[in-house]
Amino acid sequence: MVSRQVSTAQVLSALVLAAVFWYLIFSVQLFNFWLSMAVAAPVLAGLSVFFQGLPVNRRDFHRQSLLTGAAAAVLLYLLFWLGYTISQWLFSFAQGQVHAIYQIRTQGEMLVMALILLFITSPAEEIFWRGFIQKWAMDRFGDLPGWLVGSLVYAGVHLSSGNFMLVMAALVAGLFWGWLYRRERNLAPCIISHCLWTVGIFLLFPVM
Repeated sequence: MVSRQVSTAQVLSALVLAAVFWYLIFSVQLFNFWLSMAVAAPVLAGLSVFFQGLPVNRRDFHRQSLLTGAAAAVLLYLLFWLGYTISQWLFSFAQGQVHAIYQIRTQGEMLVMALILLFITSPAEEIFWRGFIQKWAMDRFGDLPGWLVGSLVYAGVHLSSGNFMLVMAALVAGLFWGWLYRRERNLAPCIISHCLWTVGIFLLFPVM
């Protein structure tokens, strides 16, 4: 695993590209969601690896990281189930906005979506958002501020969707995976958690 010094200009340029991608995918919606994410996420991950180096390697995927990632996926799913239940009491628009998120499932076949989530978008997002953006923020501002900055930026790029529930979901997930990365100092549990959680909550056990 090679790590190179990352400049603020490199981080900002990558974030601008991420914001453009998320705007095109969640707001403009020119192309199929799954195809768009399957292109955007690896491009961002590849850019971050070009700037910094790969933040994870095969040795990081040991038994403990696998168990931690799986447990984290279950815990995050339960948090989202509870959050959705509470949000229905608090916000009249919650159910409609969550339904709109789940509508992206109509844009692909179950197996294709599962493969994209497991092997493309989830690992790529963790490499970019936690392994690159949050790592840079923690190195620059310290662990706690860096964790918060990384989580807020992750949620912020979802603002272009105009979906409050999606932004809040991104904030909670960003804080959770960011905390996991900060605690473990290992991206592997975050990747495993992200992979299992997305397949679980989007495809196998939707909260609504």
